[in-house]
Formats: sequence, C-alpha cells, structure tokens
Amino acid sequence: MPGRSTLVFGGTGSIGRAVCRALDATGYGVIIADLPDAIARQEDLPRNWRTVACDVTDRASVEAALEKVCNEVDAVVYASGVNYTGPVATTDWSAYERLQRVNLQGAFHVGAAAERILAPGAYVFLSSVAGLSGEAGGSVYCSTKFGLIGFVESFAAEIAERGARANSVCPGNVDSPLLASLAADVAARERVSTEEILHRFAAESAFNRLITVDEVAAVVSFLISPQSSGVSGQAIIVDGP
Repeated sequence: MPGRSTLVFGGTGSIGRAVCRALDATGYGVIIADLPDAIARQEDLPRNWRTVACDVTDRASVEAALEKVCNEVDAVVYASGVNYTGPVATTDWSAYERLQRVNLQGAFHVGAAAERILAPGAYVFLSSVAGLSGEAGGSVYCSTKFGLIGFVESFAAEIAERGARANSVCPGNVDSPLLASLAADVAARERVSTEEILHRFAAESAFNRLITVDEVAAVVSFLISPQSSGVSGQAIIVDGP
C-alpha cells in the first residue's frame, strides 16, 4: 500500500524516471538503484527520492543494494535496459553480450536476490513488444525481451504461493532518448534520415504516434498497486492494437 517504498532499477533512465514520478504521485516512497555515474548525473532529483548504487550485471552489487533497503521496500521495478540494432550476419558480439547481461541476466539477478532478501511484494519488469514479435535487425534485442517475458512468467509461478506477484510491461515504440538513438542507428544503416525512421516507428502503432513514458509509467504504477492484486504472470502491452 502507499507509504512503503518501491526500488526502481534503472530509475535514472527516461522510463525509469517516469515510473518514479508516477509512484511518488500515488504516495509510494521511491528508491533508485542505478550505476554510480548515472546517479551522479541526476541534478534534479526530488529530495524525498533516495538512491543506491548498483550494477545489475554484478550479482553481488544487486544483493548489496537490496540488503541496504530491505526493511523499507515491498515492490521492485526493473527498468534497466539497453538496445542495439543490426543483422544477425554482422552481429556485434560485444553489444550482444552487453544486452544479454543488462536486459536479461540483470533481471535474473534481481529476481533471485529479491526473493531471498525482501518480503513478498510486487515485481514489474520492463520488456517490450519486441519480446512478442521478432523483427529484422532486432534479433539481439528481441532475444533478451522474449527471454525476459519467459523469465517473468516462470518467476511469477514460483512466488505466487508466497503471495507475491510479477508482471512484465511491453511498451511499443516509446518517445525517449533510447528510441532516438536506435532510430539514428537504423537510419545510418538504411541511409535515410533519422526523422524518417521515427515517423516509421510511430506509424507501426494504430495510434500513429509514439507512446509516452508517462503512459508506460501509469501501467507500471497500477501493477505495483493493490488494485492489481489478482494480476500476475502477465505481459501487458502498452501500444495501439
């Protein structure tokens, strides 16, 4: 219930910050877990938000972060994520390894440690519509997001008997710096303008626009709240039909 705190991994990112704002607005305490340099760059954090340094790719770092806040936190949001685009034939293997470590392995680290350290609560993991349908140039990113949905479904089944819940949120193309960077990479590969790619991304939704970070955050906030007490193991799409 509001009054307790939610630990938001990747809370310095555009979606992560929006999630923190949404939770704060509904009365939840906010604790951001992120890389030290990412936290250091945040000059405008509200005074009532706390931070804890954490590298999700390092299991010991995740466990240490959770130990620091275990008496305050009853909900966790995993918003850490990176992206990469490119054909399978020319895969950048360093990028491949980074995406697997951050997007998927980090979620495993958080889920495994939280189950040992925290009391039962609600977990929300940020996946993507790219975790539901593959696309050319997206094999690496899609593989992590498909895997994340499978992880959440399995994790939810394991923690249900303790009264805990886990869901994934699958946004479409979100108006964010991460999408802009991806669009620039696709544009360079196809030798067109970034604006053309962003227009294409927007047109992929029946809304004919990009999804906002606040729209994603609203769904995450609902899934953390008691109003979603009967929802677990689900992949909730935030996009047009």
